[in-house]
Amino acid sequence: MSQIIKIENLNLWYEKDKPIEVHALKNINIGIERGDYVAFFGPSGCGKTTMLYSISGIDRFQEGKVLINARDISGLTNQELAIFRQTGIGIVFQQFNLVPSLNVLKNVSLPMLFVGITSDKADIEARKLLERLDLTKYAERYPYELSGGQQQRVGIARALANNPPIIIADEPLGNLDSVNAKMVLEFLKELNEKDGRTIIMVTHEAWSLRDVKTIFHMKDGEIIDEEKIESGNIPSTLSKHLNEQISSMSGDVDKKDIPPERVTARILANFLLRGYSMDEIIRFESLVNDRFDNKIDKKEFIKVSSKSFKDGGVGLRKNKVEKVTDYIEGIINKRKDVERIYNFINESNELPIRDEINNIRDWLLEGYTGKLSNLQVLALDQVISDRTRGFIKSDKVVETLDLSNSKFGVGLSFRAAHLISEKLELILNDDKEEVVNNDEPLKKL
Repeated sequence: MSQIIKIENLNLWYEKDKPIEVHALKNINIGIERGDYVAFFGPSGCGKTTMLYSISGIDRFQEGKVLINARDISGLTNQELAIFRQTGIGIVFQQFNLVPSLNVLKNVSLPMLFVGITSDKADIEARKLLERLDLTKYAERYPYELSGGQQQRVGIARALANNPPIIIADEPLGNLDSVNAKMVLEFLKELNEKDGRTIIMVTHEAWSLRDVKTIFHMKDGEIIDEEKIESGNIPSTLSKHLNEQISSMSGDVDKKDIPPERVTARILANFLLRGYSMDEIIRFESLVNDRFDNKIDKKEFIKVSSKSFKDGGVGLRKNKVEKVTDYIEGIINKRKDVERIYNFINESNELPIRDEINNIRDWLLEGYTGKLSNLQVLALDQVISDRTRGFIKSDKVVETLDLSNSKFGVGLSFRAAHLISEKLELILNDDKEEVVNNDEPLKKL
């Protein structure tokens, strides 16, 4: 395959030479093959969306080159860039960006009018796109009459209007439920495999990477790794993926030699300090380990977290310290609950563990704004019990949480299922044995 995009020595600053200057992209040098399915992956604030905006010409970079089909877009005028975005690239936004005063058909046909296609011809082609995305029946509706998933599919149809070879998707699943998220992923896959289009997606969630072929890992405005993916080999959770990133960046030779408690601390450091520097994250990780090992108490943890970095602390603000401390203490307390469950199981599989399960469930649902029926609560409790006993693996937890209640699942949204599963894994020992029968022992925390 030939390279459809080549980026050389790309640097982009916001508010350059001002006191609030931000170096958003730093010395980016990558190539993207024609027909590839690429994801820029990393925590919030790492520069993923800025990369997309640089490739599409929305953001003007100060140094370097972005070559699209061997043409450097850095030298294009605003008018030339507008034409390029209308024909050379299709953009799918997280917020849909549909024109509220136009119906669905006119929203999709609009880009064709900009390049001189007649209104009648544009409507004919737009209807073909709507049919392909199963949206024909909504052609005369307005955006406000559609669900989020329907609006996103209209956004994809609009991005395809002028048959561009490249489709860029900026967090396309961010505002969708599980059903529509899966539908959008399936269609992006179809565009890549059947149409041969180059797909470039930005995401910070590992589950949305399932069909990609190349991952560019980003951190603090830099590409820290390029990974070619074999089919079906995407990491199963964001936690696992972030841990692998941090392990490689902090010099660990072999992750299997890292104690499970240290793995959890690394995951936590990345979750809770997204957007902070690597030095701050590593210091916070050490602090979390000290708290897990009970080398420091809660008061000392707060003190060091609040102290400035130059004075040996982490430099967190008061409100951040409070939230972080509550989260860490919650994990410590729940680990104790899980240990009690294991103790019960070791003594007798028949002893009740209902109270502990209820406590863990209440903690997992903290911050969850949805309402669960009694049947959903019972199903969730069963999942927690099965996972803590070791009867099921972590990927089965996600599957059951996402499965509808009528099919004996919990019926959570795709995103909520992943977040709750990851939170549950934080309080479990990562190398716990899987139980194949009731006679096999379980390792304790």
